[in-house]
Amino acid sequence: MSNSPMQREFLELFDAYGAMLMAMLRRLCANQHDAEDVFQDTAARVWRTFSARPRLRNPRAWMMTTGYRAFLDARGRRKPHEALLDPVDDRAASPVQMAERSEDCARVQTAIAGLPEPIREVVVLHYTAGLTLSQTAAAMEISQGTVKSRLNAALNKLRSVLE
Repeated sequence: MSNSPMQREFLELFDAYGAMLMAMLRRLCANQHDAEDVFQDTAARVWRTFSARPRLRNPRAWMMTTGYRAFLDARGRRKPHEALLDPVDDRAASPVQMAERSEDCARVQTAIAGLPEPIREVVVLHYTAGLTLSQTAAAMEISQGTVKSRLNAALNKLRSVLE
Protein backbone atom coordinates (compact mmCIF):
# COMPACT_ATOMS: atom_id res chain seq x y z
CA MET A 1 0.00 0.00 0.00
CA SER A 2 1.42 3.35 -1.03
CA ASN A 3 1.15 6.62 0.87
CA SER A 4 -0.75 9.53 -0.63
CA PRO A 5 1.20 12.73 -1.38
CA MET A 6 -0.36 14.34 1.70
CA GLN A 7 0.70 11.41 3.91
CA ARG A 8 4.23 11.62 2.51
CA GLU A 9 4.39 15.37 3.24
CA PHE A 10 3.12 14.77 6.77
CA LEU A 11 5.74 12.06 7.37
CA GLU A 12 8.48 14.26 5.90
CA LEU A 13 7.48 17.09 8.25
CA PHE A 14 7.74 14.80 11.27
CA ASP A 15 10.98 13.27 10.00
CA ALA A 16 12.46 16.75 9.72
CA TYR A 17 11.16 18.31 12.95
CA GLY A 18 9.80 15.52 15.16
CA ALA A 19 12.95 15.19 17.28
CA MET A 20 13.06 18.95 17.84
CA LEU A 21 9.37 18.94 18.77
CA MET A 22 9.92 16.12 21.27
CA ALA A 23 12.90 17.94 22.83
CA MET A 24 10.78 21.07 23.23
CA LEU A 25 7.90 19.12 24.76
CA ARG A 26 10.16 17.25 27.20
CA ARG A 27 11.43 20.56 28.52
CA LEU A 28 7.97 22.13 28.69
CA CYS A 29 6.38 19.06 30.31
CA ALA A 30 9.49 18.23 32.39
CA ASN A 31 8.98 14.50 31.86
CA GLN A 32 8.89 11.89 29.12
CA HIS A 33 5.41 10.51 29.75
CA ASP A 34 3.57 13.81 29.41
CA ALA A 35 5.80 14.87 26.52
CA GLU A 36 4.87 11.71 24.60
CA ASP A 37 1.17 12.34 25.21
CA VAL A 38 1.44 15.94 23.99
CA PHE A 39 3.55 14.81 21.01
CA GLN A 40 0.77 12.42 19.98
CA ASP A 41 -1.83 15.15 20.43
CA THR A 42 0.33 17.48 18.31
CA ALA A 43 0.61 14.87 15.55
CA ALA A 44 -3.17 14.45 15.56
CA ARG A 45 -3.70 18.23 15.41
CA VAL A 46 -1.20 18.61 12.58
CA TRP A 47 -2.85 15.78 10.64
CA ARG A 48 -6.38 17.19 11.15
CA THR A 49 -5.35 20.61 9.80
CA PHE A 50 -2.76 19.41 7.30
CA SER A 51 -4.94 19.48 4.19
CA ALA A 52 -6.39 22.92 5.04
CA ARG A 53 -3.09 24.56 5.96
CA PRO A 54 -1.91 27.49 3.87
CA ARG A 55 1.39 27.26 2.03
CA LEU A 56 3.85 27.34 4.91
CA ARG A 57 6.80 29.70 4.82
CA ASN A 58 8.18 28.09 7.95
CA PRO A 59 6.85 24.58 8.59
CA ARG A 60 9.07 24.18 11.69
CA ALA A 61 7.55 27.24 13.35
CA TRP A 62 4.03 26.05 12.48
CA MET A 63 4.69 22.63 13.97
CA MET A 64 6.36 24.01 17.13
CA THR A 65 3.51 26.47 17.64
CA THR A 66 1.00 23.65 17.25
CA GLY A 67 2.99 21.64 19.80
CA TYR A 68 3.12 24.56 22.21
CA ARG A 69 -0.65 25.04 21.95
CA ALA A 70 -1.18 21.30 22.58
CA PHE A 71 1.06 21.63 25.66
CA LEU A 72 -1.00 24.57 26.95
CA ASP A 73 -4.23 22.61 26.50
CA ALA A 74 -2.77 19.55 28.23
CA ARG A 75 -1.09 21.43 31.09
CA GLY A 76 -4.23 21.79 33.16
CA ARG A 77 -5.42 18.23 32.56
CA ARG A 78 -2.28 16.32 33.53
CA LYS A 79 -0.63 15.38 36.77
CA PRO A 80 3.13 15.80 36.69
CA HIS A 81 5.20 12.64 36.47
CA GLU A 82 8.78 11.97 37.35
CA ALA A 83 11.16 14.56 35.88
CA LEU A 84 13.23 13.58 32.89
CA LEU A 85 16.88 14.35 32.35
CA ASP A 86 18.16 13.94 28.80
CA PRO A 87 20.83 11.29 28.53
CA VAL A 88 24.26 12.33 27.35
CA ASP A 89 25.47 10.49 24.25
CA ASP A 90 29.10 11.34 23.60
CA ARG A 91 30.89 8.11 22.74
CA ALA A 92 34.24 9.82 22.13
CA ALA A 93 34.40 11.35 25.61
CA SER A 94 36.10 9.75 28.56
CA PRO A 95 33.94 8.47 31.43
CA VAL A 96 35.00 11.47 33.53
CA GLN A 97 34.08 13.91 30.75
CA MET A 98 30.76 12.18 30.25
CA ALA A 99 29.99 12.33 33.96
CA GLU A 100 30.89 16.03 34.11
CA ARG A 101 28.80 16.80 31.04
CA SER A 102 25.87 14.83 32.41
CA GLU A 103 26.14 16.71 35.70
CA ASP A 104 26.29 20.06 33.87
CA CYS A 105 23.29 19.09 31.75
CA ALA A 106 21.32 18.11 34.85
CA ARG A 107 22.22 21.42 36.56
CA VAL A 108 21.08 23.45 33.54
CA GLN A 109 17.85 21.46 33.16
CA THR A 110 17.10 21.84 36.86
CA ALA A 111 17.77 25.58 36.63
CA ILE A 112 15.49 25.92 33.60
CA ALA A 113 12.78 23.85 35.28
CA GLY A 114 13.01 26.19 38.28
CA LEU A 115 12.22 29.29 36.23
CA PRO A 116 8.74 30.76 36.60
CA GLU A 117 6.46 29.16 33.99
CA PRO A 118 6.02 32.10 31.57
CA ILE A 119 9.77 32.70 31.51
CA ARG A 120 10.57 28.99 31.12
CA GLU A 121 8.16 28.69 28.20
CA VAL A 122 9.85 31.56 26.35
CA VAL A 123 13.27 29.96 26.91
CA VAL A 124 12.10 26.57 25.66
CA LEU A 125 10.33 27.94 22.58
CA HIS A 126 13.20 30.22 21.61
CA TYR A 127 16.23 28.08 22.43
CA THR A 128 14.96 24.49 22.28
CA ALA A 129 12.38 24.82 19.51
CA GLY A 130 14.51 27.36 17.66
CA LEU A 131 11.71 29.86 17.12
CA THR A 132 12.67 33.44 16.36
CA LEU A 133 11.62 36.20 18.74
CA SER A 134 8.63 37.09 16.55
CA GLN A 135 7.62 33.42 16.16
CA THR A 136 7.87 32.92 19.92
CA ALA A 137 5.73 36.02 20.46
CA ALA A 138 3.13 34.78 17.97
CA ALA A 139 3.04 31.29 19.49
CA MET A 140 2.56 32.66 23.00
CA GLU A 141 0.29 35.50 21.86
CA ILE A 142 2.44 38.13 23.58
CA SER A 143 4.46 41.05 22.27
CA GLN A 144 8.00 40.66 20.99
CA GLY A 145 9.12 43.10 23.69
CA THR A 146 7.66 40.80 26.33
CA VAL A 147 9.56 37.88 24.81
CA LYS A 148 12.79 39.89 24.97
CA SER A 149 12.24 40.94 28.57
CA ARG A 150 11.40 37.38 29.63
CA LEU A 151 14.50 36.02 27.88
CA ASN A 152 16.61 38.67 29.61
CA ALA A 153 15.09 37.80 32.98
CA ALA A 154 15.68 34.10 32.31
CA LEU A 155 19.32 34.58 31.36
CA ASN A 156 19.96 36.73 34.42
CA LYS A 157 18.31 34.15 36.69
CA LEU A 158 20.18 31.26 35.05
CA ARG A 159 23.51 33.08 35.37
CA SER A 160 22.95 33.65 39.07
CA VAL A 161 21.84 30.06 39.69
CA LEU A 162 24.56 28.41 37.61
CA GLU A 163 27.56 30.48 38.71
